[in-house]
Amino acid sequence: MSYTQQSFSLNYDPLDQQINFEGIFRPANKQEAQSTLDYMVNVHDKVRGALRLNFRKLRYINAVGVRTLSSFVNYARQQNNLNIKVIASGVLAWSERVLPNLKDVWDEVDFSIYDQNFYRSQNIIEDQSFIPLLRNQTRILWPQELPILQKHGLEQGMRVADICCGCGDVPLLISRELKPSFIMGIDHSAAAIGHARGMQDEFEINNVDFQRGDATALMLYDNSFDFVLCRLSLQIFSQPEDILQELVRITKPGGRIYALCEDYDHIVGFPESEPIRKTYTLAAEYGDQMGMDLRSGKKLHNFFSQVRLDDIQTDHIVVDTNNSDRDAFAEVIKSWQRFSVHTIGSQLGLSSREQITLNQGYESQLRAIENPAGYTTWGLVACSGQKPLD
Repeated sequence: MSYTQQSFSLNYDPLDQQINFEGIFRPANKQEAQSTLDYMVNVHDKVRGALRLNFRKLRYINAVGVRTLSSFVNYARQQNNLNIKVIASGVLAWSERVLPNLKDVWDEVDFSIYDQNFYRSQNIIEDQSFIPLLRNQTRILWPQELPILQKHGLEQGMRVADICCGCGDVPLLISRELKPSFIMGIDHSAAAIGHARGMQDEFEINNVDFQRGDATALMLYDNSFDFVLCRLSLQIFSQPEDILQELVRITKPGGRIYALCEDYDHIVGFPESEPIRKTYTLAAEYGDQMGMDLRSGKKLHNFFSQVRLDDIQTDHIVVDTNNSDRDAFAEVIKSWQRFSVHTIGSQLGLSSREQITLNQGYESQLRAIENPAGYTTWGLVACSGQKPLD
């Protein structure tokens, strides 16, 4: 059961007993506002218990839209039969500012921000201090990944989307080196998107747009991109299938979806092999406790099969001390060391002994990098699949 106007639509989902709002809620006149209200009242009168109003995909709302919502909440208050639950998104500044005012109409309205605790490591990953780690990783990974992206079908002139784009380095590199017609970068982190826009302005790149967004509820049209990336991100979400469904939705039939994930089982080092292996085993286990799957690279083929993509291709990317600048590689390991031992260690309340044990492998890996005869790796898996034509 749905209601559609030129700039917005309302869709009732009986599974969640929820009205989903999409587009720009801008009723054009009193008649349109009244028919929208009638639709919501009709849904209200058919259900019991809780009714959710979900605004995660609503780009904006005007004054007439707000009055229409207020009229509906007032109706619900008068009937006093349902528990109204309003669901907002933290990526939409207006929703946090406007929607709580519905409680002024009826103080029993339950207001929540869907993505306030989006994933367990959110407060760490989306902090400004995480940006140097992302940039260090891109510095040593990009030379290895660029030919892989081309092998997986990224070509000049395509419409491209990079979902969970972080601080924007990769979309900007793609823009300069692979010449897409347009590339959209989406990330949930305000700090990362702010950095990306600053770099875009500095480099005077015009065919890129950066936006804050929820990767599980993208405000992008269906079938609108030729090539969709999601790099080093599925691994930090406990339900990556929710993101994959959105990646499939926004990809054109025949277009490709590309993901890149780490796999800590693929990290080795020499000569101090054992402490390095032990540290990355522990780091993966601590990641599990934080809702991250740092062994997810090997699972990508299965993920893509589950969403029924065709022509699934995989490649291993091994960044190592032979194909990378050793000083830059060392900076990456130092970033991981700080993140894992101190940041994650603090979050999980690791004891001093546990932190020391975890730290030993990073120190061993750094010595392997400093040793001209030493060797160590960073192992990742790249996977892409084609959206079916039918």
